[in-house]
Amino acid sequence: MTHRPDPDTQYYVRLLVDRVPSMLAYWDNDLLCRFANKAYEQWFGVNPERLIGTSLRDLLGPELFAKNEPHIRAALAGERQVFERIVPGPGGVQRNSLAEYIPHIVDGTVRGFLVQVTEFTELRQTQDALRREQQYRTELQAQAAEVSALLRERTEMLYVLAHEVRQPLNNASAALQSAHAALRDTSDALVSDEVVHAQAVLGEVLSNIDNTIAVASLLARPNPIHREDTDIDTWLRIVIADLPEAQQGRIQRVRETSIRTVLMDMSLLRLALRNLLSNALRCSPPESSVVVRIADSDDPPALLIDVEDTGPGIPADLLPRLFTRGVRGAVRDAGHGVGLYIVRQVMQLHGGTVDVVRNGPGGVTLRLTLCQTDGGP
Repeated sequence: MTHRPDPDTQYYVRLLVDRVPSMLAYWDNDLLCRFANKAYEQWFGVNPERLIGTSLRDLLGPELFAKNEPHIRAALAGERQVFERIVPGPGGVQRNSLAEYIPHIVDGTVRGFLVQVTEFTELRQTQDALRREQQYRTELQAQAAEVSALLRERTEMLYVLAHEVRQPLNNASAALQSAHAALRDTSDALVSDEVVHAQAVLGEVLSNIDNTIAVASLLARPNPIHREDTDIDTWLRIVIADLPEAQQGRIQRVRETSIRTVLMDMSLLRLALRNLLSNALRCSPPESSVVVRIADSDDPPALLIDVEDTGPGIPADLLPRLFTRGVRGAVRDAGHGVGLYIVRQVMQLHGGTVDVVRNGPGGVTLRLTLCQTDGGP
C-alpha cells in the first residue's frame, strides 16, 4: 500500500522549499518545467506557479540556453552536471552561481532532471578581492625589495663619500692642532686665535657629516640596534674628545652612581651625547662650564645622563617642537635642526627617552633615560 503525503505535509514541504534561497526545479525530458520554488521569482522575476509547463529554453533565453545546453544534454543522458555560471536577472543583476543538474532515472530511463542553483556572488567577490590583495602585496614586496636595494646602495655611497671627505678634514684638523700647539709659544695671538677658529669650523663640519650619515642610514635601518656592555667613563672620554679641543675643558663630569658599565649601542649614544654637549656649549656663555651628570634610577632600572647648560633657556613656543627635525634655536651657530632630532631617534631605538627636566633663565637640563631592562631593544 502506497502512502501519499497528507495535505498538511505537502504544505509544509512546499513552505520549506520556498524558503530555500537556492533555485530548485524539475524539468522533464521535453525540457518543460514540472516544479519550481519561489527563488525563481527573485532570480528571473517569474511567478513559480506560472513556470509550470514553460520551456527551459524560453526561461533562459537563447544566449544563456546555448551556454547551458551541453550540460542539459549531458543530464538527459544520465550524467550529473556541476558547473559555474553568471545568471542575469531583473534590473541587470548578475549572480555568480553554482548549478547542479541531477538526472531523474527510473528503470534505466531518464525522465528529467532536478536543478539546484546556488548563488555565491559574495564569496566570488571576496575571492577576487583576496586575489587583488595578494597581487598588490606581491607588487609592494617587489617595490620594497627595490627600495631596500636602493637604500643599501645609497648608504654605501654615503659611507664612501663620508670617508673621502672626512679623512682629509681629520688630517686638516690634526694639522691645525699641531699648528696651534706651535703658536702657543709665539706672541702672535691673532694667528693663534684664527687657528682655534678654524679648528672649531672643522669640528662643526665633521659633526654635520656624522649627523647626516646618521639620519640617512643608521636611523633608517629596520633591524634592532645591537647593544653591548659599555664602560661609562670610557664612553664619556671618547665623546668629550670628539669636541673641539678648545671646548673640551668646559665639560665638567659629575658621577652620582657607582655603575661602571651600561648596555648601549656606543656609536649611536656617542653621537647623541655629543649633539647635546655641542648644543649646551653653544647656548652657554663663553668660558662657562657645561655639566654632564651621571646618575641611576631603580624604577625602572635605568641610567640617567643629564646635560646642564647656563644659557638663557628654551623659548616656550619652541618647547613642543624641540626634538622635531628642522627646528633651530635662536642662539649663534644654531646648526641645521637635526641634532636634537637625532638624539630623540637614538633614544627611541634604545627604548629610552630624552626630556627637558629644567628650563629657565639660569639654563636648561636635558636628560637621557637609558633603560636597562631585559625588554629593551
